[in-house]
Amino acid sequence: MTKRTIMRTAASALCLLTVLSGCSKGGVPNNDSVSPTPAAPGSFDPNLTANLSIYMDISLSDEWVTKFIVEPVQKKFPGVKLDIVRKQKGSNPDELVAADAFPDILYNSTPRLSSYKNLGLLYDMTDLIKKYNVDLSKLHQPALEAIKPWGENGELYGLPLWVNFSVLYYNKDLFDKFAVPYPKDGMTWEEAIELSKPLTRSEGGVAYRGLDHSVTGLAGQLSLPYIDPATNRAALETDMFKKVYETMYNLYKIPGNEVRSAPKDAFLKERTLAMWPMYADVPTWINDLIRQGESFEWDMAQMPSFQEKPNVAMSVDSHNLHVTSSSKNKEAAFQVIAYLLTEEPQRHFVRNGLLPALDDEELKKQFGEDVEIFKGKNIQAIFKSEPAPKVPTHKYDSAATGQLNNAFKNVESGAKDINTALREAAELTNKKIQELEAGQ
Repeated sequence: MTKRTIMRTAASALCLLTVLSGCSKGGVPNNDSVSPTPAAPGSFDPNLTANLSIYMDISLSDEWVTKFIVEPVQKKFPGVKLDIVRKQKGSNPDELVAADAFPDILYNSTPRLSSYKNLGLLYDMTDLIKKYNVDLSKLHQPALEAIKPWGENGELYGLPLWVNFSVLYYNKDLFDKFAVPYPKDGMTWEEAIELSKPLTRSEGGVAYRGLDHSVTGLAGQLSLPYIDPATNRAALETDMFKKVYETMYNLYKIPGNEVRSAPKDAFLKERTLAMWPMYADVPTWINDLIRQGESFEWDMAQMPSFQEKPNVAMSVDSHNLHVTSSSKNKEAAFQVIAYLLTEEPQRHFVRNGLLPALDDEELKKQFGEDVEIFKGKNIQAIFKSEPAPKVPTHKYDSAATGQLNNAFKNVESGAKDINTALREAAELTNKKIQELEAGQ
């Protein structure tokens, strides 16, 4: 998810949740032009000198940013100073644009680029990629393909730094408590739901649930578009959305699933949820519990999949780096990004439990080796699925997802059948879109 896996030392390379503190941007020389002369692959200016800043639109701690970005950059480029700027009151993107002070590099995830594109902050990095001989074929292709649609005319506005993974996390203590076999790799959603039934029960006045998920999570796994880009109207009345609703209904109709707390609280705090399909945030949060003196036995299984799309996990997600259009020193900013995609810094990511953007099988074999929390875990579950391709984001997606979630409540309660609920969700989505278009 995100917010993504990290821990604060060798046992803590996954540390997503700390809010960043603000830093000011230093002055930088103007070096906007891009030389057409290509550099040798992997070659950088060892005497590079620049005051740069990086804008964090994801809640990663200063400690994490320093460990994985600032320190490697300063080791490679001693003359580069890299300040961290947080997204917060006084340094929101529009405020920084108005002050002509937006940072040189944007750190973000793929679905969160709309506001930056609207502000004109995205910059086509194609010429810089060519000049510095960045071999795009060596990068994680699903992550790269998810970024490309933001460039409607072939522009490439960013590069993946590391890639989120998704698996089925499970609480071994609950499986042991109720004498239920642990989940296996390669399950379908039907099998996972069936496995959850004996875990969904009340015991000693405590309500336990076997499994939780979301309509949008399943839709992402099937790469379903919410809006037809050709018509700008809802694309919800399809067999695959019916499949999503049917799957969720089969899960939620299990006796004991009527009352649900948030899955994060149920899995981590209350420990009443046995299985949770989720992105790589979870080991971060479990590690935080360990640091607080709490713990429980857990492991991972391969993400359950649909029969129509076996071995496909949740929608591809990555943390990306972007040279910004407002940067006064685009070449220096790009050299920083390009260096972070080379083997040494990418090995630092993978050994600390983060999937590298550099798609190297030998590198992946080192996954989690510097992180105690992954010792003895089913790490192979991470690599047995491919992430689902991400459907290009549409400006009216939120109108559709809101109606889609609301309509499912009527299906769950029995007030509406699936076909009726999806039809009404589409109608309400289209009505909302018409209102938005009229207000433009």
